Amino acid sequence: MFIQLFSNYLVGQSVITIEQRDTFQEEIQKTRVKLGTIAIAEGLLTEAQAEEINHQQTLQDRRFGDIAVELEYLTPDQVSELLGKQGDVSMKFFQLLINNLGLSMEAVTEHLHGFQKAHGFTNEELEAVKEDDFETIVPLFATVRDTTITDLAGLVMRNLTRFVTNNFFFGRMKKATEYSYSMLAGQKSVGEADIFLGFSAANELDGIIKLAKNYAKSVSVTSSDEVYDAVCEFANLNNGLFDSVLSDDDVFIEMVPPEVYLNQQLSGNAYYMPVYIDDSEFDLIISTDAAFVPGEKPHTLNLKKTELSPSVASSLPTVLVVDDSALIRKMLIKLLNENGYQVVGEATNGEEGVELYKELEPDIVTLDITMPVMDGVTALKKIKEYDPEAMVAMISAAGQKDKLMDALREGAELFFTKPFNAQEVISSLRSS
Repeated sequence: MFIQLFSNYLVGQSVITIEQRDTFQEEIQKTRVKLGTIAIAEGLLTEAQAEEINHQQTLQDRRFGDIAVELEYLTPDQVSELLGKQGDVSMKFFQLLINNLGLSMEAVTEHLHGFQKAHGFTNEELEAVKEDDFETIVPLFATVRDTTITDLAGLVMRNLTRFVTNNFFFGRMKKATEYSYSMLAGQKSVGEADIFLGFSAANELDGIIKLAKNYAKSVSVTSSDEVYDAVCEFANLNNGLFDSVLSDDDVFIEMVPPEVYLNQQLSGNAYYMPVYIDDSEFDLIISTDAAFVPGEKPHTLNLKKTELSPSVASSLPTVLVVDDSALIRKMLIKLLNENGYQVVGEATNGEEGVELYKELEPDIVTLDITMPVMDGVTALKKIKEYDPEAMVAMISAAGQKDKLMDALREGAELFFTKPFNAQEVISSLRSS
């Protein structure tokens, strides 16, 4: 965040060109190694342990090092040592300015003071920005009284770093009065609190596409609807994690299926914050207004299913995957087919899943909890009525403890939290 903000300031002051900015940022990205990567290289963690810690971050929204210490994979001294090896990113950037442009450290410091003055940062705030401390940074850019909004925005920024890219920055949050958009994908949480979290494009979709593809990683995202679907899943990840914090405070809240809207307008109180990935913008939309309406008519996603080629003679365990997200279905199908299972069908909602279960009678069925038409818990009940011996694994975002407990009471054998840990999924299925 600091590198992007400061380098753009230098471009505006004609100290560096856009080409130089991009080159310097690319150099920083090469050296900005994640803590887990360093720990694996140093022999302090296995890849499986690092993956487990990364997965725990999707459930707890805590720092990598803190979770590693809690799991007794690393000691506090080892974490401190690794942080030291990770290096001071701002100093690396300053060194690039000195070595490549011939600036003195005094000149760099002078420009830094100008940057600080332009943003109105105190010395303490500037240090927080240099360290990408989002808990401190977000309230500087989101001066709203509702701490739910700033807390949720901070969580989104941390998850952008964890699961999307650390090469981004954001602008100041504004009230979304008369906000029109070309595309909006988001999700509501309802109950004792009403929260909407979404990601939108006011005009061009470049930023939304980069968000979707970076989040999907190795899973292909090609069509517009696949892009919207991936963005919905990222909203689901953030909402689930935030809702789990609220439920820990005994606030009852429930997520409804994500929706996509095209070429419409918001109504009700909401706030938006521009976010930039490689100069491509999308807006983070947050509302805590019970009367907020994201749009008049949701867009129906046209998501193609994976072409499956089940072998009649195969002795592999068969699986039916049921999830409204094409991204999650692709991830699960790829994971299962690569690890000794044969996915014989996929369904986009609970009702379709129940019918396919009766038709295919697979050895295992995975059920997402939050789906349109029929949710996963209802589908579980109907599948168990048809086949009491059915092996069912529930898939959910964080923050759905009550529904998971309902599913376990209805006979679900396993449950996994999105984004799921591949090793955990396979080892649990094999031991069940």
